[in-house]
This record gives sequence, C-alpha cells and structure tokens, in this order.
Amino acid sequence: MLINKAGRVRYVKFHWKSTCGVKCLLDDEAKRVGGDNHSHATQDLYDSIKAGNYPEWKLFIQTMDPEDEDKFDFDPLDVTKI
Repeated sequence: MLINKAGRVRYVKFHWKSTCGVKCLLDDEAKRVGGDNHSHATQDLYDSIKAGNYPEWKLFIQTMDPEDEDKFDFDPLDVTKI
C-alpha cells in the first residue's frame, strides 16, 4: 500500500521483468543439468556477468484504488494474478 502526496491510499503490485527473457529447461534437460551442477543457474549468472552480459530488469507498477477491489471476479491482490 502506498499513500500519495494528496493522502490517497493505493494498493500496489511491483513486477520485476527481466529484459534478458526467460529460459526454461525441459524435464530431461533439467535432470541432466541439475545433476551435473545443482547451482547451474547461479553459474550461468556469474559466467554471463564475466562475459560482460549484465542482467537487467524493468520495474512495472500496478496501482488500484482500494474501493475497486470488490469489482473483480478474482482477488486482484493475489500475487499469482497480474
């Protein structure tokens, strides 16, 4: 929850989105890669930074007036909903 300069309350959701995209492994790949190196994601991050490919994220913010919360057919404060 944030309060603006005018004293109005807003519910807020913060979304960090990678500008590098999202990479997923298939089941067989995950078993192989995870079995070889359980810290493979951390190793990939270190290797990328060392190569000069620095990670970046963009911050997106959703705001909502608390009075609008009941106007949805789902819970808009549910972190699994956008």
